[in-house]
Amino acid sequence: MYKWNWIIEWGTPASAHMHAVKRFIYHGKSEFQEIQIVEYEELGKALVLDGKTQSALVDEFVYHEALVQPALLLHGNPEKVLVLGGGEGATIREVLRFKSVKKVVMVDIDPVVIDVAKKYLPEWHQGSFNDPRLKLIIGDGYKYVLENKERFDVIIADLADPIEAGPAYKLYVKEFYEAVKKKLLPGGVFVTQATSPTQMPYTHAVIYNTIKSVFKHASYYHVYVKSFDGVWGFVLASDEKDPESLSGMDIDKLIEEKIKGNNRFYDKIAHAHMFSVPKYLREEIESIKDVATLDNPIFTPA
Repeated sequence: MYKWNWIIEWGTPASAHMHAVKRFIYHGKSEFQEIQIVEYEELGKALVLDGKTQSALVDEFVYHEALVQPALLLHGNPEKVLVLGGGEGATIREVLRFKSVKKVVMVDIDPVVIDVAKKYLPEWHQGSFNDPRLKLIIGDGYKYVLENKERFDVIIADLADPIEAGPAYKLYVKEFYEAVKKKLLPGGVFVTQATSPTQMPYTHAVIYNTIKSVFKHASYYHVYVKSFDGVWGFVLASDEKDPESLSGMDIDKLIEEKIKGNNRFYDKIAHAHMFSVPKYLREEIESIKDVATLDNPIFTPA
């Protein structure tokens, strides 16, 4: 018999996956969520929020390089970047690796997650919270986008899934994406995590459709993330720059020219795989036409 503790994560009402926990490093609660730092038997150290693994040491770089780097490379010369969410600090870590970046504003609603990450997840942030180019704001990303007048070259949404009981669902609706679009400078690019196209295909497709209804160009792409036990999706959008144009660029050359340090995941081969979505998934995503609004939002399956 196995003698481990287990964390069981429900992907849908009909399916779940589980990971064995070697030890619990931290447990606490904030105003917004339950927070755990654990060490999994197979995944290593991980951040778990409300019982769901947000990232694990074994492959956090897969998710964060995939989220950040295509968007910044598509822009070409980003100087100002807004990050919504990303409490572990790994998203800003990837942004700050770009040589052209002069300013990063990070807006996260939960100061406890950030404090816990600073203390227990140094492998994620790698000192990024201390970078002088970073301006950290504790606040509601939705409110910040609607009320702040500053504009950016790239906006990255590294947010919790749109859970009905949570505050994040408002950041997946048409009205919010219209506000995001107004905060982009000419040539600006937007990217968001977009749930799993295999575990939550309807939610993923609606996020894509909603963004596509606001921006001239929008593309979805996917990566396999072991710690999520499945494929994860992203949507990349811009009015002036077509994400599909990245496939014609020399990705490896751009990485060498524009990014400090060495990637562990993202290169031209990984890029080709990320944007080569299988036929059955394309057909399912394209068959769904619904758009999320404040009056009719999208939620992950409960």
